[in-house]
Amino acid sequence: MDSEKELLQNKVTAYKVIAIQVIVTLFVAGLLYMTKGNVFAYSAILGGFASIGPTSIFARCAFRYSAAHSPALVMKWFMIGEAGKLLLTALIFALSINSVEPLEMSAMFLTFLAITVVNMVGLAILNTRR
Repeated sequence: MDSEKELLQNKVTAYKVIAIQVIVTLFVAGLLYMTKGNVFAYSAILGGFASIGPTSIFARCAFRYSAAHSPALVMKWFMIGEAGKLLLTALIFALSINSVEPLEMSAMFLTFLAITVVNMVGLAILNTRR
């Protein structure tokens, strides 16, 4: 039962961080909209989505099974989630760069990096509180 409780806590922590990422993305996009215009704003949203979407898929895969059920299944789905995250991130960037016109690359990449940092810092902060 301890394993199930820990899995639930980890899942809640991951989804809290994803929610924070969404808020930060919308905040950055809003700030850019007010100061630089709509191209910067939607470019920032694409950059945030390039991190948030794949991270959400990874979280879904990583928390699919509990280690109490099968450590091998946990590892398998963790690896599938990580591979999917990398591929989806590359796909979102490729589609955005090739399909969205005009696109402000600096806003997209800087927001992506900011959201990635939010992910790392957020998980570290939430894990130290537990």
